[in-house]
Amino acid sequence: MKYTWQTWNQALAPEYCDYIISKGMQRPPTAGSVGNHVSDGQMLPEVRVSTLRWLDIEGEDRDIADQLMWFFRRSNLNVFGFDITEPLEVQFTEYLGAEGGKYDWHQDVIWQNDTAYDRKLSIVVQLSHSEDYGGGDFEFFGYPSPGDDFRKRGSVLVFPSFFHHRVLPITSGVRRSLVSWVVGPKFR
Repeated sequence: MKYTWQTWNQALAPEYCDYIISKGMQRPPTAGSVGNHVSDGQMLPEVRVSTLRWLDIEGEDRDIADQLMWFFRRSNLNVFGFDITEPLEVQFTEYLGAEGGKYDWHQDVIWQNDTAYDRKLSIVVQLSHSEDYGGGDFEFFGYPSPGDDFRKRGSVLVFPSFFHHRVLPITSGVRRSLVSWVVGPKFR
């Protein structure tokens, strides 16, 4: 790895961010859980308060997954050099200030699983204008955080899924983001 993470500031046009939001809002909402949402997700409000909507990356939302894959591939080529294959899922996330939305320290890789793969890289796309919400900064544990530039709408952040990270509590407004993970053979 050459760097700890890679960002593209305002890489996606505002119209494309609006398009992603409209697609995300069409999906059924679920409360944010901790762990794999398919099998062992647990509701832990002391850790996570958010609303999730899962995009259909095998169907009508494939274009969004393809766009994210471009950033994954480019980052992996420029920075990480991991053995990766494809996006696992694409999650549209809302953090509401009225609910104190947050996601405390966590990793995106799920070490105790029975799959033949691990999440290798994570991506976060900032869909909201920074002035649309208070608080809600994204931070890494033990590494420099992306800072104010990542709060700009359309910015993209790619980082190793095993990095501990968090979203600080939202104090007002709504923070919307798109999150995904690219997988590859298990870490050794």
